[in-house]
Amino acid sequence: MKIKEEQAAPSFTIKDVSGKTINLADYKGKKILLTFYRNVGCPICNLRFHEIQEQTDYFKSKNLIVLAIYESSAENMKKYLEGENPYAIMVPNPEQNLYQLYDIEKSKGKAFKSVFHGAISKAKKGGKLFKTKMKQDGDGNTIGADFLIDENGIVNTAYYGKYIGDHLPIDKIKSFLN
Repeated sequence: MKIKEEQAAPSFTIKDVSGKTINLADYKGKKILLTFYRNVGCPICNLRFHEIQEQTDYFKSKNLIVLAIYESSAENMKKYLEGENPYAIMVPNPEQNLYQLYDIEKSKGKAFKSVFHGAISKAKKGGKLFKTKMKQDGDGNTIGADFLIDENGIVNTAYYGKYIGDHLPIDKIKSFLN
């Protein structure tokens, strides 16, 4: 069942890429961007990762917690993160239980539709940002999603992508913070 605005964000406990336990409830009192990606080998996801990274100073100044969920294994994520200093808390979820909890869609039709929404140019741009060649270790039909969660653990915004590379615009995240 899709997550709706004004409902409590489904709680979870999981390990981040370094093995630290992450419990969503521990972030009560802070604003959260919970963002679901395909995998670290996806060049379109890599482009979005860098867009979020470019906002590090702003997000830090507003105390935004960014939880970035990937279908990738911890091993592949560690390879991806070599030489990076991500602001986001990076979470491998190859079992995809968080994807199920938040009803993240898999759709061949929406994946195909991506071609008509700039996927090729985004993939080229994101591909150039890789520091090392990455293996794709997720489902090619996963469609990303973003959730803005307020200080009380309530979903302010539930944004389900309409195609690969469709994420909540940065300006909407900034509006939530102000």
